Amino acid sequence: MTVPFPELSAGRIRAGYVSVAPDGTAYVVPSGMHERLRDAVVSAPGERAGDPKVDLALAGWASLQTDGMTDRVNVDAPDGFANAAIVRRFARSHDAGSIVVAHHPSGDVSRWTDPAAVTLPDTSK
Repeated sequence: MTVPFPELSAGRIRAGYVSVAPDGTAYVVPSGMHERLRDAVVSAPGERAGDPKVDLALAGWASLQTDGMTDRVNVDAPDGFANAAIVRRFARSHDAGSIVVAHHPSGDVSRWTDPAAVTLPDTSK
């Protein structure tokens, strides 16, 4: 599979949308382009739930996004996603005062008001 977006560079995350592949590689995915990434990742239309970020999470990808109107960061992640470092880095880069991680398919939701407090236990074992 070829990912049609650039890898995330080191340092401050200026991009408002980042997706993390199951192998841990992070990509900058422009707003509105998650459908294109979903098309590259989820090949069978019958496997789609409707929301591209949920479909990506069900395929093992995490999608991080900042809300341009507030100081909130939203994450749709697969159950077992444990890369708290990227979530903390993303949240700090966007001066987030609120971080919400929704796990799929379980529907578990975690919330924090401090990026440094974000912890994601590995539940995939």
